[in-house]
Amino acid sequence: MNIIENIRLALSSIWANKMRSFLTMLGIIIGIAAVVAISAIGNGGRYQIQKSMEQFGTNRLMIYMNWSNQSEITSRDFFNDRDIEALRKLDGIEAITPILEGSSTLSTRGNKINVILIGANEDSQIVTNVKLLKGRFISEDDVSRKNQNIVISEREARELFGTTNVIGEEVTMNTSRGPIGLKIIGVSEHEENMLSGTMNNGRAQIYVPISTIMRIFNLKDYYGVNIKVEDKDNMDHVSTQAIKLLERLHNNKEKYTAFNMEQMLETVNKVLSTVTTVLGAIAAIALLVGGIGIMNIMLVAVTERIREIGIKKAIGAKRSTILLQFLTESAIISLLGGVIGIIIGYLLSFIISSLLNLPPLIRSKEVLVASAVAVGIGIVFGVYPASRASKLDPIEALRYE
Repeated sequence: MNIIENIRLALSSIWANKMRSFLTMLGIIIGIAAVVAISAIGNGGRYQIQKSMEQFGTNRLMIYMNWSNQSEITSRDFFNDRDIEALRKLDGIEAITPILEGSSTLSTRGNKINVILIGANEDSQIVTNVKLLKGRFISEDDVSRKNQNIVISEREARELFGTTNVIGEEVTMNTSRGPIGLKIIGVSEHEENMLSGTMNNGRAQIYVPISTIMRIFNLKDYYGVNIKVEDKDNMDHVSTQAIKLLERLHNNKEKYTAFNMEQMLETVNKVLSTVTTVLGAIAAIALLVGGIGIMNIMLVAVTERIREIGIKKAIGAKRSTILLQFLTESAIISLLGGVIGIIIGYLLSFIISSLLNLPPLIRSKEVLVASAVAVGIGIVFGVYPASRASKLDPIEALRYE
């Protein structure tokens, strides 16, 4: 009996017992659907985070105060303009800007929004990958003159004015010193960024000259610097050299620490891989249950077809022929369950991903692996029933009632 004949017999047997076959497949369907959905959502989450980090800047290095050593930090350890100019001269640094942020509200024409104020200099646009739609960014002249200028995104422009044609318009920023008028000089492209949205609790980011923010909040120093490194493979070397230079300038030790997006991406990938593995292991339990279900139903099938097996053996069927017939049926039941599971998993991933605002990413490799696992389960758990069928004595089988 060839393999085509075995497949035909297996399909006819499955069709003859549709409900029983479906219930047998159920464990495989649930397990494979869960594995596919988990993989798709995990891949989508990983892609979204990586995309957000690329927008944020993968060759972006942040150096800030080592707050784990907070008790030993003094005012003379904080960053200043002298540090910025000294760091700018280091090899491998493309651009550098201070890190200084504050929260406030902007209002105009009866509209009001909560914002994060980002202190910016002439390098900030390069470091933070800001894309302008209209106008210009903060310039060196804005910083030196402490101009009360502002760059907002198109989303905030529409919320405040109902249009993006807002160059030259004024907004009012509320501070502890009272309301301050700011002139809009640029409108940036609004990019949905999962990372910045999480860090800023969904509040808008607007850019103001760093000197203006320091004057408004009566500040003299910065708590960190943002650096764009020319080559991201040179990130560790640049961070080491930068910290050594700062320690030399401030005559201190272990007061600064460095962080970059590559480190965060690596950490996030490890966490997502661990979570996906754990959830996959839980889903594998359903596959194990499905495999046991296949074994049980195949044992029932062997019992129901003892006389059929006896007749086949009596007319010359070999043991290997009987073994292959039942293994084929077991594998096809499992494969059909796997295919249905892949389809359901694909639909589930779309539904869940849309709720989480993530792109579902299903790789063909994972679909092939899921299919192979399904067939493998059918074969592994079908070996015992098939072996039992092939070992039946033809005389005893023919006498079976």
